[in-house]
Amino acid sequence: MSTQTFLIKLLARKQSQERGFTIVLALSMGLILMAIATTLIFRASRNEAIASTRTQTGDSLAVAEGGIARIIALMTKPENAVLLTRNYDPIDPKTGKNYLGADGIPKTSDDTTTAINEWITPITFPCLPSVSPNVTALTSSNSIGNGQFQLLAYRYDSLKQTGTFLISGQNDNSIAYLAVTVAISATIQNFPGAISTHTTIDPDRIEIQARKIVGKNANIYFDPVTAFDNSNLSGYAIKGGANRSQYLAAIGSALDTTDTSIDGTIFACKLQLNFPFTAQGTDLGQITEASFPTVTPPAIPTLLLTGASGQITHYQTNKIDITDKIIDVDTTAGPVYLYVKGSYSGKEGFHLRGNSKIRNIRTDGQLPRVGDLRIIIVYSGLGTPQSAYLYNTACIQNAFLYNRDADFKLETSGDGCESPGNSNFDGVVWAEDIQNTDVSLAGINVPDNLLSLSDLANSFNLYTINKIGSIQKWQRYKL
Repeated sequence: MSTQTFLIKLLARKQSQERGFTIVLALSMGLILMAIATTLIFRASRNEAIASTRTQTGDSLAVAEGGIARIIALMTKPENAVLLTRNYDPIDPKTGKNYLGADGIPKTSDDTTTAINEWITPITFPCLPSVSPNVTALTSSNSIGNGQFQLLAYRYDSLKQTGTFLISGQNDNSIAYLAVTVAISATIQNFPGAISTHTTIDPDRIEIQARKIVGKNANIYFDPVTAFDNSNLSGYAIKGGANRSQYLAAIGSALDTTDTSIDGTIFACKLQLNFPFTAQGTDLGQITEASFPTVTPPAIPTLLLTGASGQITHYQTNKIDITDKIIDVDTTAGPVYLYVKGSYSGKEGFHLRGNSKIRNIRTDGQLPRVGDLRIIIVYSGLGTPQSAYLYNTACIQNAFLYNRDADFKLETSGDGCESPGNSNFDGVVWAEDIQNTDVSLAGINVPDNLLSLSDLANSFNLYTINKIGSIQKWQRYKL
């Protein structure tokens, strides 16, 4: 082959290869452009879907927020506000457990398989007319615009005094869940500052005579079948009311014609005392004269009991019988329950004589709370139930005294407490009966702040005035 022929063939082969590479390059560029176009179309479609979903989610969230506003507005009505201290927590069909649980947070370990529903209609209160909250309006599905909202659950935290609403908001195919926690202020209406209840063990009657029972919570409840004048009343009488004289006579205070001895409302209504207190804790034996250290006058022999941090501290004793002595109970760290047990006459009992005192004290500058010192007279079921006696100028300060099966007897002759007023007892007395065997005016001073006893008062289903305060938490959830 000549050189000329070889070069011609080589040039032809090179041109053929270049044409093949150009075709491949063109095809590759076409595929790339198609991929880019497909991606752009997909992204446009996805962005449109995301925008639509966001719009729908925003719409459902707006419905839920509007639902919160509607529910809170309904809860401000007095007939519905009573529900703010009660729980409503049905079962979520998706999980088979409560929507919120006791902690007010969905899907946590405290959720149970038992529905909670304390929202009933009507609600009956002892000694007062019943109230009919609009439960159906609160829990039914309701419309806002094109959406629907529904209250799924509500939980009240008595320790934090907060309430948590769980609301669903739905718009088209989108649904949002919103939990809102608000502060709740609760005031127990007509708090029982003094209770006298008839029992088959000791069928006595309340007899106040001229003793003063003062304070805005100085409300008296007594069993009408044991009225002093056999009037067998029903209902109640407010201070200054037209029927007041009848109720004063019923509790043995008929001589109070000027209506000045008792500040609160008098209820002819029996509140049954059945709280299951059981003697427990450190056994102090008998608290008598021998239990106190010897001191040099004018110092007063004092016995100190203290509470432990973060818990209730329990003490028990067979007997308290002291004269001119002081028992100081320090509740700075925590509440103290003092049980006086036994029922054998002459061996056990509760007697404060002379200028003796039992005082609830704190060392942190805070005021003692009545519910932090509870003096409980425990009846074992044998022998005779023991009454609590106060003589001379004895005093119990900032305490709750409970004697379900026997009396609280004021046999004092004059004021003995350090607080302003004329009293021998500063606190709350719930006893089988309240008796007076002396002409002294010194009586019971019931404090204004009794929230530390709300756990017991709520057991009576007493009417509470509830108000919604500030928003504490606002949280979206996925259920």
